Amino acid sequence: MPELFKNWLHLVLVMLLATLCTIACAQEREEDEEGETAQIEKKDADAAKRVRKGERKSRQEKKSGKTQLPPPPATSAEFEFFDGAIFSRKINLGLKNVLCFASERRPLAMLWRETEQTNAGREGGANLAVKLSPRELQLIFGRPVEAAQISVLNENGQMLARGTAMQVTFALERRSVYLFVEITPSRPRAAITK
Repeated sequence: MPELFKNWLHLVLVMLLATLCTIACAQEREEDEEGETAQIEKKDADAAKRVRKGERKSRQEKKSGKTQLPPPPATSAEFEFFDGAIFSRKINLGLKNVLCFASERRPLAMLWRETEQTNAGREGGANLAVKLSPRELQLIFGRPVEAAQISVLNENGQMLARGTAMQVTFALERRSVYLFVEITPSRPRAAITK
C-alpha cells in the first residue's frame, strides 16, 4: 500500500510538472507575440509621425517662401490659353462617339471623337459636322455664352472656326478641338487642308 501511494504521488507530481511547463511555455510564446506586435505598432507609429512631420515641415517651408518652384516653361503665346486648364467636368452633348470635357478654371472646353467601327470593320474616317447651340454652350461652360464669342482652336492654338450669332459650327476630326471663349478673335484662322 505505501508503495502504491508513492507511485501515485510520483505520477501526480510528474503530471503537475508537465502541466506547469506547458503553461509556462504558452505564456512565454504569448509574451513573444505581444512583444513583436508592440514593435510593429511602434514602427508604424514612428512612420506616421515622420510623415506628419514631413508634411508640417513642407507647409512651413511654403509659408516662409523657402520652397523654390521651378520656373514656368517657356511656351509661345499661342499656348497661353492652356495655362491653368484642368479638364475635370464631363459634358454629355448627345453626340455619338464624341467626348466633351470642360475646364473649371478657364473658359475652355475640349472635344474629340472616339474611334468608330463601320459595318465593313474599318474605322469611320469622315469628319463629323458639329453644330453647338447656345443651350449646349451653356451646358459646356456652365454659364450663358454668346456663340459669337467662341473660337474653335486646334491643339496648336490656331483658329479653325469662329461662332456665328446663333451657333458654333465646325468639323470634328480624330484630333482634339478646343472651344475657347474670347471677346474678339486674337488668332489667325488656320488653313484647313482636306
